[in-house]
Amino acid sequence: MILFINGPFGVGKTSAARVLVEKIPNAMLCDPEVIGFLLKRTFGRYGRVEDFQDYELWRRLVVAVARVLRQLSARTLVIPMTVWRRAYFDPVIAGLRRVDSDLWCFRLTASEPELTRRIESDSDDPGAYGWRAAHVGVCLESSRDPAFGTEVPTDGLAPAEVAGRILNSVKTPTV
Repeated sequence: MILFINGPFGVGKTSAARVLVEKIPNAMLCDPEVIGFLLKRTFGRYGRVEDFQDYELWRRLVVAVARVLRQLSARTLVIPMTVWRRAYFDPVIAGLRRVDSDLWCFRLTASEPELTRRIESDSDDPGAYGWRAAHVGVCLESSRDPAFGTEVPTDGLAPAEVAGRILNSVKTPTV
């Protein structure tokens, strides 16, 4: 199984993903940002893009890494990532679905004041404040689009509660 957790910066994707990894036996966290940071470092000034997701190679590598992890292990992959462009999201999800047809996409949502509060209070990566704050609008807009997955509202919820809602959706799929 693959759980893809999407949503705006500050919505709680990584926090919920960590809880999911703890609660799901043999689950592992697969963070596509690591691939992006590697590409930005590798390409340096020769391949400058505003967002590492602009690299087609990033999108291909996200799927390739998931494929290799699934070939090496039957563990559940939990992938938290903000992807607000449909032109990037759709091919990544299609590729992940080829890796494992048991793919679940969730889009975490929150109000703008809640996102702003969470971004401002992030002590794990304070250097990312500017990027995240500048993208609140576009991420909020995409988080309203059902094409990005099953909605899980997060306002007022702890990461364990968000993870619980995701697990309940996985256990009781709707048709």
